[in-house]
Amino acid sequence: MITNKRLNKDQFAHLIPHVGSMSLIDFVDCWGDQQIICRSSTHKDPANPLRFNGTLSAIHLIEYGAQSMAIHGGLLSGKSSPGFLAAARNVHLYTDHLNDVNGELIITADAALKIHNSAVYDFTIMDSDQHLLLEARATVITL
Repeated sequence: MITNKRLNKDQFAHLIPHVGSMSLIDFVDCWGDQQIICRSSTHKDPANPLRFNGTLSAIHLIEYGAQSMAIHGGLLSGKSSPGFLAAARNVHLYTDHLNDVNGELIITADAALKIHNSAVYDFTIMDSDQHLLLEARATVITL
């Protein structure tokens, strides 16, 4: 079941350990037991803490996916569950950097496996013109 209540950053900030400019997700569009869809424009911010020499590498899209996974876990459990990204596999990048991505990032994360203290998600990130930027599978372990 998908819940279609859009949430802004203030409504989910307490569910993730990321604060300030390292909190990269702007909105949750919808979520359910197995999936979350989020949006972000923080890749356009010149003060994005992941930028190096004015460039935001596409590899940082993995962090956007991981934060979406953390938000999903928090929404399902009702609490923040600090953890760490244990693995990123099957990573396919379809761009080198995000400097030319003018629209929002759309992050879709699907829970492939959830057990006691870990989860595996498949996620994709597209721009608002539906160009695929990243596909990956990530494993997170909660503490």
